[in-house]
Amino acid sequence: MTTARTSTAGAPGYDSPERPASLIANKIVNRSTEMLLMHEDLARAHSQARLEERLRHERSRRVIRAHRAQRRAEEAALRARHLLFLSSVR
Repeated sequence: MTTARTSTAGAPGYDSPERPASLIANKIVNRSTEMLLMHEDLARAHSQARLEERLRHERSRRVIRAHRAQRRAEEAALRARHLLFLSSVR
């Protein structure tokens, strides 16, 4: 005699002779663990995104400071050339 499988035989949490209760309980524990791990992965991804954003921000600030320093150095060189020109004319 063969037993016909119904559509609920494969459903999670369905207790059948083919699925002992320990397997069902284990599946529920695994599902809880998967949810916990999913939340940890989400938190890790969020932290990683914030870290990358902070690093991008620091890099952009460093570039801005370098441009300002270069501009100030060019202005100082221009003033020095102008003063040298004025001192040579007199």
